[in-house]
Amino acid sequence: MALDRLSEKLIDFGFTKEEAEVYVFLSSMGPSPARVVSRRFDVNRMRAYRTLKSLEDKGLVERIIGRPMRFVANPLKESLRKYIDGFRERLTELETREEDIIEDWTRISDATSEQIEEPRFRIFEGRQQIYELMVQMCGRASGEICVVTTKRDLHRLALMGIDERLRTVSNEGIRVRVLTQVEGPDFAEMEYFGDFAEIRHVPLPAPVRFVTIDDRETLTTTSMEDTMSLTTHDDAGLWTNAPSYNSAMKVFFDALWRLATKASVIIEALQTGITPQEIRVIRTDQDFQETFLGMISKSGESVHIMASKIDDLPFTMGEIQGSIGDGADVKIMTHLDLDGLKDIGEFFEKANVKHSLSPFDLQLLIVDEKEALMNIPSLRSLDKAVWSNLDPYVNTLMRVFEDYWARGELADDLISRLASQREYLENLNEIKATMELNGWQVESPGTLVGQSGVEHTFNLVASNPENPGRMFAIDVLLEETAFNHIIRLGARNMDLKPRTLMLVSRRGFGKQEEELASLYGIELVFNESAEKLAQELVVLTS
Repeated sequence: MALDRLSEKLIDFGFTKEEAEVYVFLSSMGPSPARVVSRRFDVNRMRAYRTLKSLEDKGLVERIIGRPMRFVANPLKESLRKYIDGFRERLTELETREEDIIEDWTRISDATSEQIEEPRFRIFEGRQQIYELMVQMCGRASGEICVVTTKRDLHRLALMGIDERLRTVSNEGIRVRVLTQVEGPDFAEMEYFGDFAEIRHVPLPAPVRFVTIDDRETLTTTSMEDTMSLTTHDDAGLWTNAPSYNSAMKVFFDALWRLATKASVIIEALQTGITPQEIRVIRTDQDFQETFLGMISKSGESVHIMASKIDDLPFTMGEIQGSIGDGADVKIMTHLDLDGLKDIGEFFEKANVKHSLSPFDLQLLIVDEKEALMNIPSLRSLDKAVWSNLDPYVNTLMRVFEDYWARGELADDLISRLASQREYLENLNEIKATMELNGWQVESPGTLVGQSGVEHTFNLVASNPENPGRMFAIDVLLEETAFNHIIRLGARNMDLKPRTLMLVSRRGFGKQEEELASLYGIELVFNESAEKLAQELVVLTS
């Protein structure tokens, strides 16, 4: 909608979200008391007053004294001009201070004795050159050495004597951290390096190596043959002292380190056959689907599923139902809508389903309260999901699920209401067909352009070719409260006069809603029977 786009542009211009929405509302509605603003945005009256007072202080809104006191929006052009003038005053002030700032900076620069070194990049080829460079880098370390490499590379480092170099710097107080993939059956090399370095396990999908020293220099593998050859030329890396690159690689290493499990824990698990507690980042859709399916296939006691929409899950409800272990208690927390109604119905006999009153951007799978998979679908630029069987992780996500579950609505009644809403929308097609037989031109959904040029969308719009001024716009009341819907239609009606706006419902309207509709010129149509409601609308528009 154009009004929504205007609100977004005002936010970019410096308005808060609430200020922009209230200003647009007042601009379209005209003078309104605070209680109407409060009801329109479903906030308490004190919060509405604070927003109105903020707009008033900025000269965007004026109050009209009376009983009740009303607020009216100043013209948008005048309001934006005040904003621009404020920015110009600030810019003028900064320009007057420019010379003072440059003078202070020059004084500081002259006092700085250290020369800033230009960042350098170098390519090293051949395993001998790479290892010689690593020895030199370790000799320049003063605080910390961070290494990511394979298990075989650790063995090669020991053969080249680099392990002793690392032991020496560790004895001098320099911290040595190593990330590698712990694999059996021989763990002697891991245990040996563990005497002087902290070692953690991280899955490595391909041979990789990078070494960063004190955030000052980094060696990154560009290609590495992971054989035991010490003379191969198929080992190359990029070395640099560029601060931005080194800082980014250190952040990357620290992120991996926080997610990684101690090597000793993995070694013990592999030796005893007990699954270790760890946390794993899932980066591809395929890995996510395999992890999801593997978890529910192993379920024995409980399966907790949380998804904003049923369509967000990697499998259909039928596929999920067929994979869950027999006897598992299944709970599904979701935001039900017409699109997901059919899918959830297939699973309804086996699962307990609750509806969240508002959508959420979170996806959870918790199996037997022992392992959990979390995904935030909107973060497409980041890693796909996180899996873990760590007790604190699983317990935390269980509390999140239980909190949503406690506030959710049992799906039985909602599914019945959604079915009625679907019948409603199907009846709109019947209304459309009947009106067209009576000579009306009907669009469903349809749009009307107001006097302001704003385009308004309705469930159904009907016009009479023989009388172009005779037009009807119909909205069906679904989950939203009638009060808020009437206010929104009232705002449109001011822009669309003399068109007739209708709000139809199979639930009755209250006295206050009827009075509000009369005030705004909105026709309310109510009938418990969807078929009779359709017939009544045809009669009214004829």
